[in-house]
Amino acid sequence: MQSQFFVKNHGKNIRKTFSLRMLFNLLFVTSLGFNMYFMACQYELSSVGSAYEVGSQVKKNTEESSVELHSAALKRQPLESRLKTNIHEEESVQGFNLVETSSYKVERVLFDPSIQPNKPSIQTLKLKVKNSLNYTICHKVKLGDECDSLAAHIARLMAWFLDVNKEMRNGDGLNVVYERLGNEGQFKILQLIYTSNYLKKTMEANFYKERGAKYGGYFDRNGKEISQRIVKEQSPIDEYMEIVSLPGDFRKGRRGHAGTDFKAEVGTPIRSTFDGRVSRANWNRRANGYCIEVDHPNQKIKTRYLHLSRVLVKRGQYVKQGEIIGKSGNTGRSFAPHLHYEVRGRSNKNTVYNPFDFKYHKTYQRDISDQERGEFKETVSVYDAFYDKNKIERNVQAD
Repeated sequence: MQSQFFVKNHGKNIRKTFSLRMLFNLLFVTSLGFNMYFMACQYELSSVGSAYEVGSQVKKNTEESSVELHSAALKRQPLESRLKTNIHEEESVQGFNLVETSSYKVERVLFDPSIQPNKPSIQTLKLKVKNSLNYTICHKVKLGDECDSLAAHIARLMAWFLDVNKEMRNGDGLNVVYERLGNEGQFKILQLIYTSNYLKKTMEANFYKERGAKYGGYFDRNGKEISQRIVKEQSPIDEYMEIVSLPGDFRKGRRGHAGTDFKAEVGTPIRSTFDGRVSRANWNRRANGYCIEVDHPNQKIKTRYLHLSRVLVKRGQYVKQGEIIGKSGNTGRSFAPHLHYEVRGRSNKNTVYNPFDFKYHKTYQRDISDQERGEFKETVSVYDAFYDKNKIERNVQAD
């Protein structure tokens, strides 16, 4: 009996001790929880305060940057305004319809591969020739397949200065200001400066469109046009944007080009360059498109007019010099509207003449008029301003 009593009392003592410990532990845990809560709140309030200070500073910096950018934009405004009115030829995106250029965003920047391909912008290059023109351009400008197109645009202008395939030398200097147009692979050369070690001189081409003119042209710094033009009474085409290919230009996988390509709107009048008789029309139409060949016994040549939209004469018909015989187009194996004009020997059809060297074709070069000479010089100075000399020189030295 005593042992049972003892056991019973011993159980009561254990329960009392356990209850006291539980109460103590509960108080300790509660106290610890409150302490951790207050510490967390204090840290959170401190973080919020720091975040507020950082946010305020960022906002302040952003506002200051916005003011600086706005100020810089205002300083650039006169330059951009002049550029919009002077340096853009009205190009066609499709069918050579004229497009407005007033919405173009003009930026004074170096080439940046991250720029979107279809975003019009003004860019600059300053290069030293290495190996070839294509290698020089494509090695420096990361444009993928478009680099060949840019090199071709540059070569068209350089063809008036020197033989691109034979007279270029390693170390020649090439400075270019150009614009990317809306179409992929389409560029507009605004200024080209080439320093030739072979010819021992520097040559220059600046794009300028005179008031009242439908299309612009390229002139040296003194206002002399770099390309030749055939006198009006002997010219096969009234108005054209530019000459995009000359006789002897080589095509990939093909023989040398046999004619002169005048880039022009569809429907531009095409004229016989000399008196003669139409020897044939619309032959090999898959390649030539609508076409005309005229025989000129007095000059001992035959002239050809390819890729027309309309043929206005018949075989055997006699035509006078300057008579309209067709309309320019984009038919046959043609990638853009243009006139392909050929001058071939009458007795030997394999003899091809460059019309700008041909003795029966009279040529001339335009000069900027006195009334516009000041505006032309101002345009050239705008082109010059696009070169950020320090950045470009550092890039060249790094190469």
